[in-house]
Amino acid sequence: MAKNATPRLKEALALRRQGRLDQAEQVLRKLLATDPGNAEALCQLAQLKTDIGAFSEAHYFASAALNEQPDLVAAHLLMGRIYTETGSTESALASYQRAAELDPKHAEALFGCGVTLQRLGRLEEALDSFRASIDALPAQAETWCAQGNVQFMLKRFDAALNSFDEAVRLMPAVALLHFNRANTLVELGRSADALKAYDRALELVPDNPDMRNNRGNARMESGDTEGAAADFRFMTAKWPGDARGYNGLGFALQELGDSDAAITSYERAISLAPDLADAHHNLALVHLSRREFAAAWPAYEMRRVHGSYRDNMRKDPQSMAVFERLQSWTGPGSSTAAVGVWCEQGIGDQILFSTLLPELAATGEPFVYEVDRRLQPAYQRAFPDIHFVPLGDPPAEALANAGSAVFAGSLPGFFRQSVESFARQPRQVLKAAPGRVGHYRDQLGPGFKVALSWRSVRAGRMGKVKSASLSDFLPLLSVPGVRFVDVQYGDTATERAQLDPGLQPVHFDDVDYYQNLEEVLAIIEACDLLITTSNANAHFAGALGKPAWLLYPAEHPPFHYWAHGGDHRCLWYPSVEIISAPQLVQWSQLAALAAERLHQRSR
Repeated sequence: MAKNATPRLKEALALRRQGRLDQAEQVLRKLLATDPGNAEALCQLAQLKTDIGAFSEAHYFASAALNEQPDLVAAHLLMGRIYTETGSTESALASYQRAAELDPKHAEALFGCGVTLQRLGRLEEALDSFRASIDALPAQAETWCAQGNVQFMLKRFDAALNSFDEAVRLMPAVALLHFNRANTLVELGRSADALKAYDRALELVPDNPDMRNNRGNARMESGDTEGAAADFRFMTAKWPGDARGYNGLGFALQELGDSDAAITSYERAISLAPDLADAHHNLALVHLSRREFAAAWPAYEMRRVHGSYRDNMRKDPQSMAVFERLQSWTGPGSSTAAVGVWCEQGIGDQILFSTLLPELAATGEPFVYEVDRRLQPAYQRAFPDIHFVPLGDPPAEALANAGSAVFAGSLPGFFRQSVESFARQPRQVLKAAPGRVGHYRDQLGPGFKVALSWRSVRAGRMGKVKSASLSDFLPLLSVPGVRFVDVQYGDTATERAQLDPGLQPVHFDDVDYYQNLEEVLAIIEACDLLITTSNANAHFAGALGKPAWLLYPAEHPPFHYWAHGGDHRCLWYPSVEIISAPQLVQWSQLAALAAERLHQRSR
């Protein structure tokens, strides 16, 4: 290094920090004129060029610095940044990794490795790099935030929350940290805490549409529909070009019972963002609830294009890729080769869509039908001539090699275009094992037997509107001359123990009510009636053709397929009767009404 180089390097650095870049460049070039091999001057000049976006020049000077001093960590870091900015991610990673090799405790180098590995999708390695960076420099909020982001992507929400908590502790005035923390709390089901975090983020940055949108969604999930509507109305006024505001407002309006305004809002969202799949899907659900089937099914098809709904269709994204490589089935008469019918969504929806099986078979087209492994025997008994394969990721070979493919949720679009078409709904699509049915009938003995279930395992807002407690059903359990049978999946022992012994429903302790659906179907079939909230058991009974009473409060169906047209009958399942009324807002009120009817029925 030339004599007096250090003061000039310090002078250039000070000028850069003051924003006086032209003067800083003059100082550095004068130094290099007399000392052309000064690696630190070359590195500073590269940094200056990087800061103004002159990446080609920056690369030249950084390379020159490394030619002079190959172990200059600052130059390797700079090369990592230049490669990142110019889209050369693999080269950026190599530069950051070289810097970390030269200084294993260099927090910035380790952070750069983590960011680059994250961009490459190597999340576990990214997490290791962020942890090492935190070990080297624990007080860096940005690294805690980056680590939390990766943990969130890996769905390790408890760990992500710990990371965001530490980031907030270090930098409490950064809105993004509160926002990330709120998003994580939503995933953990802690809606009240999430809303407080969103509130804090919006206090710091009131005009952020992402934060406003997510808070609106969180308010919906917590049951504060009016508050959600206010957030989305704010969005439509402040950012009228943001389709998310209209989509969210449509959802809130739909929950508030104004389906006409909801449709208008969804249509506005779609006009602004034609590819917003969630808006198409929500619009379809409104039409389905109103029994406007012809209008609903085209929009319903957008569920598999992109957006949050698509992500829930299959557990493994690779299965979606297999599906999309196959030719799409476009309806009866469109294929001579076997059609693969793919499962989608939860078990209730799978059963619902399978009610189209008889009409699909009547087309005469060969097909293979995917079903939940736990239900395959019951389907095969009901339809011995149909080729069923178990749901799996990757899909069964017969499904993956079919001539064309269709998701089961698309079948109604071919066969259910009107209310009148539901006259063709089959009475039964599942058949319980006769021997097991006889076994449980013997176990339960004579008399009127009612299977009972009262909650859903679904979390959040939807779980609340679908779930009662067993104690809410006390009016039912008090009906004389009826033997009640617990078919509720999950642990119900505590709830049963809280009842008087004479009111406790029968429970078959040796049955796994989640895995062994053969036994569950047999128990339901052995009973005379099922009384339930909206859960899988309602679908089981409907598919068995077993009489069932489905309860939901205030004439507010949790799903479109439980909406009735005034006759309190389910279109999709002829054996299912709806028990609801606008004035019945409590589960105990619904149970009391059901108890009155049950008293008459059992006699």
